[in-house]
Amino acid sequence: MSIWSDMSTIVTATLSGDINFKVVQAYRSPAAWYVFGVLTLLGAVLFYYRERFAERLEGRLGHSATKYTHPIIAAVLTIGMLAAFLDPIGDFLKTITGDNVRFLVVFIPVLLILFERTPERTIVIYCYIVMAAIIFIGVVQRFVFSVQVPWSTTIPPLLFMIMAWYGATFNIRMRTHLSFTEFRTKLGRKGQLFWLSFDNVLWLVFCIIAVTTTARVTVNTYDNFAIVLGTDDIMRWWFIITMPLCFILLATRAIENIKEDFGKYRSGDPLIEQAVIGGDT
Repeated sequence: MSIWSDMSTIVTATLSGDINFKVVQAYRSPAAWYVFGVLTLLGAVLFYYRERFAERLEGRLGHSATKYTHPIIAAVLTIGMLAAFLDPIGDFLKTITGDNVRFLVVFIPVLLILFERTPERTIVIYCYIVMAAIIFIGVVQRFVFSVQVPWSTTIPPLLFMIMAWYGATFNIRMRTHLSFTEFRTKLGRKGQLFWLSFDNVLWLVFCIIAVTTTARVTVNTYDNFAIVLGTDDIMRWWFIITMPLCFILLATRAIENIKEDFGKYRSGDPLIEQAVIGGDT
């Protein structure tokens, strides 16, 4: 098949959800690099303007949107945890939501973090909380009540994967991830600008590679109907699909860094400043 035909297959099949062996083969072809290379850059631009919208919203509110989003997210995730571990609550919620509990538990937080300036921070925080809660409850169940839900040892590693990559994305924006500031502060302003720009260009290239390869893994997992071990109907691709989105967001952070660096260079502000892990952007 030609590259154009494979590209068309990738786009149309992905949008329609009609994934089969032919589509998986198209994902493995060189056409995937063109499709997901463009998608990475377009998605990065889209996320960039979402970030500007969140900044304007925060300016109008006079404080972070997390003041409103975090309590709702915490409540929704708590309800989801109760439904997961307590069958009576789970059955009740399935009845009143039309068996859409899982969809609502994921959709509502995702919708809310779109209004936040740094969604990575929220993702990391709640992935860590949910992961720790599952492990803690699993330990108590096992050693106190001699029972244990089988997925309590398989879902936490997937949450840790999400937490780690989104945490890296946030720290790239904070300039605390592979920044090498000890060496670059000794350079002149042009040298600093060159290496900072070089870093971000490399991040963009890395993002295109990561989006393409993780998209291949996602569609392969989808085609094989792979489920999370210990569950009956939780699909593994639900977790893996967060990786291409993560690297598109990382590309956005690289673009923001480039824009910020050139702005500082023109204004004469210091290009390299001391950053604190976990600080604010």
